[in-house]
Amino acid sequence: MNGGWTLILKINGRNQTFLYQSDLWTNKQEFNPDELALDDQETKLESYWQLPFIELRLGMKQEGTIKWVTVPYKANSLYAVIAAGHYHSVSVGRQQWKSLIISSSLQQNCNKEGFNVFAGDPNHHRVRIGIIANDENDCITCDSRIGFGSTGSGCGLQESALANSCGNVAQCGDGDGGNTNISVMGYIMAR
Repeated sequence: MNGGWTLILKINGRNQTFLYQSDLWTNKQEFNPDELALDDQETKLESYWQLPFIELRLGMKQEGTIKWVTVPYKANSLYAVIAAGHYHSVSVGRQQWKSLIISSSLQQNCNKEGFNVFAGDPNHHRVRIGIIANDENDCITCDSRIGFGSTGSGCGLQESALANSCGNVAQCGDGDGGNTNISVMGYIMAR
């Protein structure tokens, strides 16, 4: 398909509007539906539950520049993939996720990516779209993430200290770029 991209969501990682547990991921209600520009205003459009797609275009804006990755995935809508909370894998690759953010950091193991990505321990990192990683050789206690609709904690820190709903978090000193907590503006488009 070579058609244009349709905007679905815009997420400001500094806000808690689109944290992983937000009802906006599991309902069919618009949020700021008049905010259609690629700016810093959060929005959730009707396209979230009405637009069938074969690929997503995910962007993160940092220092005024948006970096994009394309995720091949066929679905009836993004709502159909996310709302039930089931994990769906994708194969974008660790380096592609890291390319979205300057000075990004992930731990070396697990590298679980896709939709509704969560660790075995529900108190650790999780993302609606993205990747989680761990310093241990499993996906139980992941302490790093890059993604959209994220939350979680690790290393004894409170989840509220890491209320970063879009961007990159790495804790425990084992990330390949050290500890980081980078909130960015995120854009989700589909075609």
